Amino acid sequence: MKEERAVRLREYGLTIGTLGSNASQTLIIALLPVLLGRYTQSATLIGAVIGSEGLVAILVPYWVGYLSDHMPETWARRVGRRAFFLWVSAPLMGGALVLVPFLHGFWPLALSAILFFTALQGYVTPLWALMIDSVPDERRATVQGVRGAFQAIGLAFGLIVAGLLFELWEPLPFVTAAFLLIVSTWLTVLSAPGDRGRGALLQPRKPKAPVWRRLLKRPEIRWFLLASALWNGAIDGIRPYIFLYAAAVFGISVGGTSGLLVFLMLGVGLGAVAIGRLSNVFGRARLLSIAAAVCGIAMLLAYFPRQPSGIVGLLAFAGLAAAAFIALPFPLYARLAGDEAPGRQTALYVVSIGIARIVAPVIIGVVIDLSARFSPELGGYPFMWVAAGSMALLSVPALRRAMSAARAGERDQAADAGSARDEAGA
Repeated sequence: MKEERAVRLREYGLTIGTLGSNASQTLIIALLPVLLGRYTQSATLIGAVIGSEGLVAILVPYWVGYLSDHMPETWARRVGRRAFFLWVSAPLMGGALVLVPFLHGFWPLALSAILFFTALQGYVTPLWALMIDSVPDERRATVQGVRGAFQAIGLAFGLIVAGLLFELWEPLPFVTAAFLLIVSTWLTVLSAPGDRGRGALLQPRKPKAPVWRRLLKRPEIRWFLLASALWNGAIDGIRPYIFLYAAAVFGISVGGTSGLLVFLMLGVGLGAVAIGRLSNVFGRARLLSIAAAVCGIAMLLAYFPRQPSGIVGLLAFAGLAAAAFIALPFPLYARLAGDEAPGRQTALYVVSIGIARIVAPVIIGVVIDLSARFSPELGGYPFMWVAAGSMALLSVPALRRAMSAARAGERDQAADAGSARDEAGA
């Protein structure tokens, strides 16, 4: 009994790094635009800087996943197949965080953001691959739920606590996030002795075709990654503009906006509590569809409020939906993809999110700049909700196509297996 409890605690410990990485990422995405806004009025340029995370996410995760999958056994046993990349990436992220508030000028800030995002993408893929390495499928939703709680806390830090600390002393949230990142990385590595040397056993040495190519030939994977990109684009596309939106539409400060975002986090917290039970009733895919629809409708309605009180309830509903986006997609993707080459299949999932993070902030920035011509007094910012809500709603049919294709593939496999048994009997 004690041994089983220790195993479960270690599984939960694998997700602690999410707290530091998500807190740091949310902080950069939310507060860097405030600093950049001192040097440019263009929402498109600000969106392009934040969207550079997605460009890096296309280039970095595959190689990190490939190298961690193929790390020599001696080295893997000594330093950890995934842990090595966590330790390399975390100090780079922390250094970039501490540097940001002391820089002046648009381009120095932009370059520091690119450094941070590069290190972040070297961190996220091995962090998430640890779960495939060490957690059986039947436990992944539960463990991912714990990861979701850490993501929610990180989101709360980046959107609420960081805003309040920023009002006290601008470097304070960045330094705090760097400390949180290093501590959470250390705790994650302590929880992951089982990843040493195991990864090489999870895939054949000479596959018939590259892992990504085989995965992308499967329609359920293609549709699922599209759905994931759309709902992540809806969420990540507006994050760079939250504080700018509140200042333009409601006339409130960074600290005041942080207070308003408490209602978003209440929704995330309530959703995180309920998500496990609801997924047992509705299933992961159906619950994700419901969450995407609720999120999309709430975002579309968020166009209308012109006073902070009018958006409170909509933020709470969006938070409820965001809890499902945090906890459910990766376990569902891992089940669809299988356990082969966990580093590279995780990298493919991360890349799909990265593409969304290139496109969505730029699209929403362009929408804001174009809409400013029609509502110059509000800077065009209310229209960001229309663009984001449309992305969330479009993810619903994409997810349904993915699950339909998966069911069709299972039926075909069952039919092939039956034919093989009949031939053997004959």
